[in-house]
Amino acid sequence: MPRYTPLKLTLRALLWGLLGLLALPPLTLFLVLGLGHLQGACGAGSSGGCEMGAAMAALIATISGFGLGAAISLIRDLRRRKV
Repeated sequence: MPRYTPLKLTLRALLWGLLGLLALPPLTLFLVLGLGHLQGACGAGSSGGCEMGAAMAALIATISGFGLGAAISLIRDLRRRKV
């Protein structure tokens, strides 16, 4: 069973947080744009508000992605430690 020091737990959480920070915003951007195009709100003739809304959702998802990645890492490591 691997022993995790607090430094290793922190570094792993930061690494997973950065991976979440890089992965979640593009997914959010494409999801919002895809749903907007399916509804007909985005595309030709729109004023660009849909695209700006998608960009804002992606910016907000950066914070959520970092927190989610770090939390997943900590939960996995702490559960693995007790087993």
